[in-house]
Amino acid sequence: MRASQLFAGAWALIATTGCADRLLTQGLEEPISVQDAQFIEGELPGLPPLTREQVDEGVAPVRPNSLAATAGTTRLRPHLGGVVFSGYVSDDAVALALRIEGQGSGYWVFPAGALDPSVPGSLTWRRNVDFHAIPPGRHRLLVAAIDAEGRSGTQVSSSLCIHSPIYDNGNACDPRRAPPATVISLTWDRPVDLDLVVTTPTGDVIDAKDPASGPFGPPPQQRLDRSAPGAGYLDLDSNRDCVLDGVQRENVIFEAPLPGRYRVYANLYDACGEASARYELTVNTRAPGAEEGTFEVAQSKRLVGNVIDLQANSGDRRGTYITEFVLGE
Repeated sequence: MRASQLFAGAWALIATTGCADRLLTQGLEEPISVQDAQFIEGELPGLPPLTREQVDEGVAPVRPNSLAATAGTTRLRPHLGGVVFSGYVSDDAVALALRIEGQGSGYWVFPAGALDPSVPGSLTWRRNVDFHAIPPGRHRLLVAAIDAEGRSGTQVSSSLCIHSPIYDNGNACDPRRAPPATVISLTWDRPVDLDLVVTTPTGDVIDAKDPASGPFGPPPQQRLDRSAPGAGYLDLDSNRDCVLDGVQRENVIFEAPLPGRYRVYANLYDACGEASARYELTVNTRAPGAEEGTFEVAQSKRLVGNVIDLQANSGDRRGTYITEFVLGE
């Protein structure tokens, strides 16, 4: 029997076992979507992954079992598309099921791949995964193998770090890492070239044209000392000249901001053919975490507004005034 026929049979068994919690849907509201896969509501089939203690004791996984799962990049974030995931399952599997533990209402199913001669007794798999509204932080990817009878054995897990879209020095995945003292973040909903502009207490302007302010090192590198008092920088000129990058967020970051008054603007450099765009601005500060020696990001200000195409000025003006705030007084 061909592998595709085996997969079809296994799929039918999965979909009809416990109909109340095995509903086939499109998975449109799920935190992730898997390309060329079917979404099924309900709990992931199979047994939980072996614990470290069980592995040390020599406990064998139940077949069919998943052997490995890895992501093609560690720079994962919400709304990131086309991330390649791959791995291995035992050679008695015809399909796989995967989900993010504790996120969403079901799992994604797709057929296993070919035998891998470099890993005897295993089949490969590879799929593109799109991330949607998944909360930043540490998560576990769970993968189960399914045989031709619809049975699943021991799952395998892979730790994933979903980075915050607001720059935080990796704090979302490791609370012991201190986030910057202040991060001003601008995001927007349409594919336009919108620029975040911040003026500092010293009168410096940080924007796409002048993306850094503060003490620079000696030539030829002349690199900004980002940890120095007053140093601030823009992390990205998103959608620059209407070359769309899918990010639509810019952050101005201060590890140690000077005390004083800061003013914030949103400048529409180019509407890129859009009539308008809605933006959201947040001011985020470092705060102590719930446990000693940890930190978290606290949102101290949030504002929303709109820009229209008539305001596009190719950077000739500072843009739309949004807010101001005072630090250290």
